[in-house]
Amino acid sequence: MSGGFRPGRAPALLPEVATPSPRIATRSLVHRNPFATVSAVHADFGSFAKDYYVVDFGPRAGIVAVNEGRVLLTAQYRFLLDRAAWEIPGGRVDDGESPEQTARRECLEETGFSCDDLHPLVTYRPGLDNVENLTSVFYSERVKEHRPFQPDPAEVLSLAWIPLEDCVSLILEQRIVDALTISAVLAYRCVVARRGKDHGRPAPRS
Repeated sequence: MSGGFRPGRAPALLPEVATPSPRIATRSLVHRNPFATVSAVHADFGSFAKDYYVVDFGPRAGIVAVNEGRVLLTAQYRFLLDRAAWEIPGGRVDDGESPEQTARRECLEETGFSCDDLHPLVTYRPGLDNVENLTSVFYSERVKEHRPFQPDPAEVLSLAWIPLEDCVSLILEQRIVDALTISAVLAYRCVVARRGKDHGRPAPRS
């Protein structure tokens, strides 16, 4: 993987913590729809017990598509905001598809831009007790237009190419509020900063 970031370089700062492994006493399906399942789980830890309601959305993937220092963002209507939100391309990993394939497909479907030379950026879980939605994020600095963008009121309303440092400012100003986009943009900024440090250049400033 290129880009200045090499996993494993950070010292082992976090100590190992012994944790109990529970016995799953009961697990029952509460709800299912085409997008997610909700399960009720009773976990017995021996000295205590806990009940969990786990929403499983399945895995998803996103991509930071970059061209000449600008990040490709999409505007989509979001129900809980009741307005459009600016986000990186991304979506659910289909059956038989790898996260990298999903990232490529989603970018092409949503924006009309194709991405080559994808690099793993960050993998995270948005909820560690009650949300199962393993998220894999990639970045590509080889982006080209495959077809003209066509707005879709049910999906992507508009596109914007925003300089990386302006994306960071929009995050700090709470004008970008999507968790996937925040995690991805800040992780990519770290890659750029480390690349500059490795090459003897100053890191970008906000």
